[in-house]
Amino acid sequence: MTKVMRHLSLAEPQEGSSSRNGLIQYVERNDRSLSEVLMDLEPMQEAIDLRDLYAGLARSVVNAVRADACLISILDEDGETLRDVSASVVPPAHLNDIADKYMLDDYPLTRAVIDTKQSATVSLSDPTADSSETDFLRELGYSHVILCCLVIDGKAIGIVEAYRLDEHPFRGEDPRQIEVLARFAMNSSSNIMWASKLESHYTRTIETLVSALEARNPDTNAHAKRIPDLALGLASAMHLSPDFRRSLRLGSILHDVGKIGVPDSILLKPSALSASEWEIMRQHPIIGEQMLRPIEFLLPALPIVRNHHERWDGAGYPDGLAKEDIPLGARMVAVCDTFDAMVSDRPYRAGSSIATAVEEILRCAGSQFDPMCAELLVDVVTKVGDLDLDEKLVRYAT
Repeated sequence: MTKVMRHLSLAEPQEGSSSRNGLIQYVERNDRSLSEVLMDLEPMQEAIDLRDLYAGLARSVVNAVRADACLISILDEDGETLRDVSASVVPPAHLNDIADKYMLDDYPLTRAVIDTKQSATVSLSDPTADSSETDFLRELGYSHVILCCLVIDGKAIGIVEAYRLDEHPFRGEDPRQIEVLARFAMNSSSNIMWASKLESHYTRTIETLVSALEARNPDTNAHAKRIPDLALGLASAMHLSPDFRRSLRLGSILHDVGKIGVPDSILLKPSALSASEWEIMRQHPIIGEQMLRPIEFLLPALPIVRNHHERWDGAGYPDGLAKEDIPLGARMVAVCDTFDAMVSDRPYRAGSSIATAVEEILRCAGSQFDPMCAELLVDVVTKVGDLDLDEKLVRYAT
């Protein structure tokens, strides 16, 4: 299917002729060709889960109304709290990387937008504007914001906020354009949820198989399950693409699968390995790559499986790669793997504190680890801890 056909399938309305008219009006009001408007919708086509879809929507909004930033926040189950989930920014604009929560009682205009499902605009130059909203604008450094409600099946589920830095106001029709884009996103959300659920099924199958292999060494079983969370949190902090994160998730789950080819006498040896034993142990990245290569959908994960023991200074294995010659995903998994190994408990020692682990990671940055990956992981875990990182960070459109 071509890109244009994929865009048309995204824009295919589920609400009859009114949605078709919405697309036509969207094209006319923006004074752009259909192909240009479909390019606005393209970021949503990259989504592999709902947070990606929201990030794509944020980028589409930025493109369509010439905003400097867009933030998507979703209502928690209590219906009283908004939680940041996804965003898009055009530098020098910025938004927070850490996902904040907001009580609706503290933002009356936001509550009104959700309750009425009617858009609203706020400007610092308007003396009658809601002070809670203008204070928030000043805090972030913006002059204007449009607030639009995200609605699915008639129910408000969140807020789209489009920001502008300069004093030039949004156009009068811009709220309508955002509403149309939001409706297209919500119309495609069921397909995204289905695809995400399907992907989760085969990912869990892989995790189950890896857990069965890891059962040979129970000490590392829980450790193996935490590496994907750390790595995906790092990917969110780096604003990497959905396709990259998919490969990273698979590679981080499977990075040590080649240890199935290492004898128990070596893998479970309680004392130091001999030189010959280390030579066998160092074969596990190659064994893992060879095992997985026949499986086509795992091919993007192979560089991580093969190269996660390479070092920034070139002293790693199996290929002796250095610096940027090491695949980015492998560099990310390398630092996450080492960090979690340090903070994890073992029968023969207690895990280190986060403070001790980050000190060691920073000490080895530039020698063992990519300094960018090391410093960013330290920054993230210092601010939000080392559990559920991906959920604690805003997902940015790439």
